[in-house]
Amino acid sequence: MRKIFGKQRALLGIATFLIAAGMLSLMADIQVARLMDLNPIPKEIGRILRFSEIGGHGTGAAMVLIGVIACSQFSWRRSEERMRALRLIAGSYLGGLIVDLFKLIIPRVRPGKAILENANGFFDTFGHQLLDAGIHGRSAVMSFPSGHAAVAAGLAASLWWYLPTGRPAFVALAILASLQRVATNNHYVSDICIGAGLGLVGAWLCMPKPQARDFEPMG
Repeated sequence: MRKIFGKQRALLGIATFLIAAGMLSLMADIQVARLMDLNPIPKEIGRILRFSEIGGHGTGAAMVLIGVIACSQFSWRRSEERMRALRLIAGSYLGGLIVDLFKLIIPRVRPGKAILENANGFFDTFGHQLLDAGIHGRSAVMSFPSGHAAVAAGLAASLWWYLPTGRPAFVALAILASLQRVATNNHYVSDICIGAGLGLVGAWLCMPKPQARDFEPMG
């Protein structure tokens, strides 16, 4: 039990690191976005990144979860298994819901919809002043933070807890899904770092926490 508790603390530490890294990367957001705009990634790499988006898309994550639960010979009749499955599902999506609240409160123009040449600093990306003259929906100013990164990180962390044998694959899928958002100019680097951090926090909140009695010495 101490080992499980230690891993959960490590997860929260990684989340904190990602959020801090996201705050620091605000300084480089515009430069990276311009670099992605001027230097498109090779088609083969782009194809891999597009496929990896399934890990960060709400519907794609649901398909992954259904497959994992089905393959684990899960039974809804057992209350313990029901709780584990519900924790898995909630942990995958809670961070994304938290991110959606931020999106509604803090408008930020997506790099692919912004006139970045007019930006004097990252502060200008918040609000609507850099939005180009095209016709856009509300999504154009919902860059911060990244919902895809939040779902991808939450899914990876929850699957890491639920199905430990697949950890490397889950982590790789989350990283690729997040990178895809930057490579396609849908998000800034800070968006995916902070989104991923919040996704991990959501997963951590849904994981079972050790009780004090679990640490009592055996008589």
